[in-house]
Amino acid sequence: MMRSTHVLTISLATLLLAACATPPVEHLYRLDYPLASASQAEAQYELVVATIKLPEAVNRQQLVIQKSATESIVSDEQRWLAPLDEQLTNALTAHLRKNLPDAWLSSDTGINAGIAATPGNTLPRYQVKVQVDQLIINSGEQLTLEASWVILDSSRKLLKREHQVFTVRLNGPAYEAVAPAMSEAARQLAERVTVSVQEARK
Repeated sequence: MMRSTHVLTISLATLLLAACATPPVEHLYRLDYPLASASQAEAQYELVVATIKLPEAVNRQQLVIQKSATESIVSDEQRWLAPLDEQLTNALTAHLRKNLPDAWLSSDTGINAGIAATPGNTLPRYQVKVQVDQLIINSGEQLTLEASWVILDSSRKLLKREHQVFTVRLNGPAYEAVAPAMSEAARQLAERVTVSVQEARK
Protein backbone atom coordinates (compact mmCIF):
# COMPACT_ATOMS: atom_id res chain seq x y z
CA MET A 1 0.00 0.00 0.00
CA MET A 2 2.85 2.38 0.86
CA ARG A 3 4.54 1.59 -2.45
CA SER A 4 1.34 2.36 -4.40
CA THR A 5 0.93 5.68 -2.61
CA HIS A 6 4.55 6.55 -3.31
CA VAL A 7 4.16 5.76 -7.02
CA LEU A 8 0.95 7.82 -7.19
CA THR A 9 2.67 10.79 -5.55
CA ILE A 10 5.53 10.65 -8.05
CA SER A 11 3.09 10.41 -10.98
CA LEU A 12 1.14 13.47 -9.82
CA ALA A 13 4.35 15.43 -9.33
CA THR A 14 5.48 14.47 -12.84
CA LEU A 15 2.17 15.64 -14.33
CA LEU A 16 2.39 18.94 -12.46
CA LEU A 17 5.93 19.53 -13.69
CA ALA A 18 4.90 18.71 -17.25
CA ALA A 19 2.01 21.18 -17.02
CA CYS A 20 4.32 23.90 -15.72
CA ALA A 21 6.79 23.21 -18.52
CA THR A 22 4.13 23.65 -21.24
CA PRO A 23 4.23 27.25 -22.51
CA PRO A 24 0.87 29.08 -22.60
CA VAL A 25 -0.81 29.27 -26.00
CA GLU A 26 -0.62 32.76 -27.49
CA HIS A 27 -3.64 34.00 -29.45
CA LEU A 28 -3.14 36.75 -32.03
CA TYR A 29 -5.92 39.00 -33.35
CA ARG A 30 -6.18 41.36 -36.31
CA LEU A 31 -8.82 43.81 -37.48
CA ASP A 32 -11.03 42.97 -40.43
CA TYR A 33 -11.26 45.61 -43.17
CA PRO A 34 -11.70 45.76 -46.98
CA LEU A 35 -8.79 44.75 -49.16
CA ALA A 36 -7.57 47.32 -51.66
CA SER A 37 -8.94 47.00 -55.18
CA ALA A 38 -8.16 48.75 -58.44
CA SER A 39 -9.74 52.22 -58.51
CA GLN A 40 -12.19 52.80 -61.36
CA ALA A 41 -12.37 56.58 -60.89
CA GLU A 42 -9.66 59.13 -61.63
CA ALA A 43 -8.44 60.84 -58.47
CA GLN A 44 -9.85 64.33 -57.93
CA TYR A 45 -7.96 65.05 -54.72
CA GLU A 46 -5.43 63.53 -52.33
CA LEU A 47 -6.30 62.53 -48.79
CA VAL A 48 -3.47 61.91 -46.35
CA VAL A 49 -4.38 59.78 -43.34
CA ALA A 50 -2.24 60.50 -40.29
CA THR A 51 -1.43 57.66 -37.91
CA ILE A 52 -4.24 57.39 -35.36
CA LYS A 53 -3.18 58.42 -31.87
CA LEU A 54 -4.21 56.14 -29.00
CA PRO A 55 -3.91 56.49 -25.22
CA GLU A 56 -0.70 54.79 -24.05
CA ALA A 57 -2.66 52.61 -21.62
CA VAL A 58 -4.35 50.70 -24.47
CA ASN A 59 -1.83 51.14 -27.29
CA ARG A 60 0.06 47.97 -26.48
CA GLN A 61 0.45 44.47 -27.89
CA GLN A 62 -1.71 42.85 -25.20
CA LEU A 63 -5.50 43.13 -25.05
CA VAL A 64 -6.65 45.41 -22.25
CA ILE A 65 -10.02 44.41 -20.80
CA GLN A 66 -11.98 46.50 -18.32
CA LYS A 67 -12.93 44.31 -15.35
CA SER A 68 -14.63 47.05 -13.36
CA ALA A 69 -14.84 50.82 -13.24
CA THR A 70 -11.43 50.95 -11.53
CA GLU A 71 -9.63 47.78 -12.66
CA SER A 72 -8.28 46.55 -15.99
CA ILE A 73 -6.81 43.19 -17.02
CA VAL A 74 -3.84 42.96 -19.39
CA SER A 75 -3.56 39.52 -21.01
CA ASP A 76 -0.12 38.31 -22.09
CA GLU A 77 -1.61 35.38 -24.03
CA GLN A 78 -4.21 37.46 -25.91
CA ARG A 79 -2.40 39.86 -28.23
CA TRP A 80 -2.87 42.02 -31.30
CA LEU A 81 -1.06 40.75 -34.38
CA ALA A 82 0.31 44.27 -34.99
CA PRO A 83 0.31 47.48 -32.93
CA LEU A 84 -3.25 48.67 -32.40
CA ASP A 85 -2.63 52.21 -33.68
CA GLU A 86 -1.19 50.73 -36.87
CA GLN A 87 -4.14 48.37 -37.34
CA LEU A 88 -6.71 51.11 -36.73
CA THR A 89 -4.95 53.42 -39.18
CA ASN A 90 -4.87 50.68 -41.83
CA ALA A 91 -8.55 49.92 -41.23
CA LEU A 92 -9.53 53.60 -41.49
CA THR A 93 -7.51 54.04 -44.69
CA ALA A 94 -9.03 50.92 -46.26
CA HIS A 95 -12.59 51.99 -45.49
CA LEU A 96 -11.96 55.54 -46.72
CA ARG A 97 -10.48 54.17 -49.95
CA LYS A 98 -13.69 52.23 -50.48
CA ASN A 99 -16.00 55.09 -49.46
CA LEU A 100 -14.16 57.80 -51.41
CA PRO A 101 -13.33 56.33 -54.84
CA ASP A 102 -12.45 59.78 -56.25
CA ALA A 103 -9.67 60.29 -53.66
CA TRP A 104 -6.03 59.26 -53.77
CA LEU A 105 -5.37 57.80 -50.33
CA SER A 106 -1.92 57.94 -48.77
CA SER A 107 -0.42 57.91 -45.31
CA ASP A 108 1.88 60.36 -43.58
CA THR A 109 4.55 57.68 -43.22
CA GLY A 110 4.07 55.48 -46.29
CA ILE A 111 5.88 55.54 -49.64
CA ASN A 112 3.15 57.76 -51.12
CA ALA A 113 3.55 60.50 -48.52
CA GLY A 114 5.58 62.70 -50.87
CA ILE A 115 3.35 62.43 -53.92
CA ALA A 116 1.64 65.78 -53.37
CA ALA A 117 5.03 67.50 -53.23
CA THR A 118 6.21 66.15 -56.60
CA PRO A 119 6.49 68.63 -59.52
CA GLY A 120 3.39 68.82 -61.68
CA ASN A 121 1.01 67.55 -59.03
CA THR A 122 -2.08 69.73 -59.08
CA LEU A 123 -4.46 67.66 -56.97
CA PRO A 124 -6.00 69.46 -53.98
CA ARG A 125 -4.61 67.95 -50.82
CA TYR A 126 -6.40 67.27 -47.55
CA GLN A 127 -5.34 65.58 -44.36
CA VAL A 128 -7.35 63.73 -41.74
CA LYS A 129 -6.05 63.36 -38.19
CA VAL A 130 -7.83 61.07 -35.73
CA GLN A 131 -7.26 60.77 -32.02
CA VAL A 132 -8.84 58.07 -29.87
CA ASP A 133 -9.71 59.82 -26.62
CA GLN A 134 -10.91 56.67 -24.87
CA LEU A 135 -11.12 52.95 -25.60
CA ILE A 136 -12.95 50.75 -23.11
CA ILE A 137 -13.56 47.03 -23.63
CA ASN A 138 -15.99 45.55 -21.11
CA SER A 139 -15.70 41.76 -21.26
CA GLY A 140 -18.90 40.12 -22.46
CA GLU A 141 -20.67 43.46 -22.77
CA GLN A 142 -19.52 46.17 -25.14
CA LEU A 143 -16.66 48.11 -26.68
CA THR A 144 -16.69 51.90 -26.48
CA LEU A 145 -14.50 53.98 -28.78
CA GLU A 146 -14.47 57.75 -28.23
CA ALA A 147 -12.71 59.62 -31.02
CA SER A 148 -11.98 63.15 -32.21
CA TRP A 149 -10.80 64.10 -35.68
CA VAL A 150 -10.00 67.11 -37.85
CA ILE A 151 -9.87 67.71 -41.61
CA LEU A 152 -7.14 70.11 -42.81
CA ASP A 153 -6.33 71.54 -46.23
CA SER A 154 -2.86 71.73 -47.80
CA SER A 155 -2.05 74.91 -45.86
CA ARG A 156 -3.09 73.14 -42.62
CA LYS A 157 -6.19 75.31 -42.33
CA LEU A 158 -8.86 73.66 -40.19
CA LEU A 159 -11.89 72.75 -42.32
CA LYS A 160 -13.78 70.40 -40.03
CA ARG A 161 -13.65 69.24 -36.43
CA GLU A 162 -15.71 66.31 -35.11
CA HIS A 163 -16.11 64.21 -31.98
CA GLN A 164 -18.20 61.08 -31.50
CA VAL A 165 -18.60 57.99 -29.32
CA PHE A 166 -19.05 54.60 -30.98
CA THR A 167 -20.47 51.69 -29.00
CA VAL A 168 -20.47 48.08 -30.25
CA ARG A 169 -21.88 45.07 -28.44
CA LEU A 170 -19.50 42.15 -27.90
CA ASN A 171 -20.76 38.87 -29.33
CA GLY A 172 -19.98 36.75 -26.27
CA PRO A 173 -17.66 36.83 -23.24
CA ALA A 174 -14.61 35.30 -24.97
CA TYR A 175 -11.56 37.27 -26.09
CA GLU A 176 -12.41 36.25 -29.67
CA ALA A 177 -15.30 38.73 -29.60
CA VAL A 178 -13.01 41.76 -29.18
CA ALA A 179 -11.45 41.94 -32.68
CA PRO A 180 -14.79 41.81 -34.57
CA ALA A 181 -16.20 44.52 -32.28
CA MET A 182 -13.11 46.68 -32.79
CA SER A 183 -13.39 46.13 -36.55
CA GLU A 184 -17.00 47.31 -36.48
CA ALA A 185 -16.08 50.38 -34.43
CA ALA A 186 -13.36 51.21 -36.98
CA ARG A 187 -15.92 50.86 -39.81
CA GLN A 188 -18.37 53.20 -38.05
CA LEU A 189 -15.58 55.70 -37.42
CA ALA A 190 -14.64 55.60 -41.10
CA GLU A 191 -18.27 56.24 -42.10
CA ARG A 192 -18.33 59.41 -40.01
CA VAL A 193 -14.91 60.56 -41.23
CA THR A 194 -16.10 59.99 -44.81
CA VAL A 195 -18.99 62.41 -44.24
CA SER A 196 -16.60 64.93 -42.67
CA VAL A 197 -14.29 64.81 -45.69
CA GLN A 198 -17.20 65.25 -48.11
CA GLU A 199 -18.56 68.21 -46.15
CA ALA A 200 -15.11 69.80 -45.85
CA ARG A 201 -14.68 69.74 -49.63
CA LYS A 202 -17.95 71.58 -50.37
